Amino acid sequence: MSGGTVIRSMVLSDGYIIALDDGLISWRPNSGRRTNYRLQYPASVLLGIKGPSGSCESIAIGDTKGNVIRLSLPRLELLDAYETGAGLVRSLCRVSSSSDKLLVGNDSGHVWIIGRDVPDNCVLLFKHDECITSIRSSYDEITVHSGWSKYNYDWEGVLLSNFNTNDVFEQKRIERSIRRAKLLQQKATNSPFGVMVDLPIIS
Repeated sequence: MSGGTVIRSMVLSDGYIIALDDGLISWRPNSGRRTNYRLQYPASVLLGIKGPSGSCESIAIGDTKGNVIRLSLPRLELLDAYETGAGLVRSLCRVSSSSDKLLVGNDSGHVWIIGRDVPDNCVLLFKHDECITSIRSSYDEITVHSGWSKYNYDWEGVLLSNFNTNDVFEQKRIERSIRRAKLLQQKATNSPFGVMVDLPIIS
């Protein structure tokens, strides 16, 4: 039995999957025997993949070295293996609900597409300027999240739109500063000591 620490998990109707920091992937069914699979490197992200039946029939796993594999459920048999070789995988998503191709986003901002129908099984689409924490595909756009900031790209890596929360926070900081300045000005106007009301008292 592995003595590793659970670093990722996924709960399904028939059981749950855990990923340990020593590379072990374990399927724990609600009833029956457990099944294990050993990765060379620790998992960094898990993605359940539905089959034609509508239930989760396989799981895609990204690791800390840029590798992505797909295992069958519940037997955890290896179905596919891909290498991006570009750092820790942060996010995975299917291109569409009917496609086996996956989008891969990593901590250095690279966006890859992988799959059996992809040339050489793996193609770099574009490079985002920040660490990717989430990635999604919708029609002709790829949505990338970096923390709370959201960016929409086309499939050639052209930025279509973005919502940067850093700009929002900066704007709110400016607004707070303006409100504070107005309050201090009003306080100074109403005080018999004038502008000295906001100055420290030294004795």
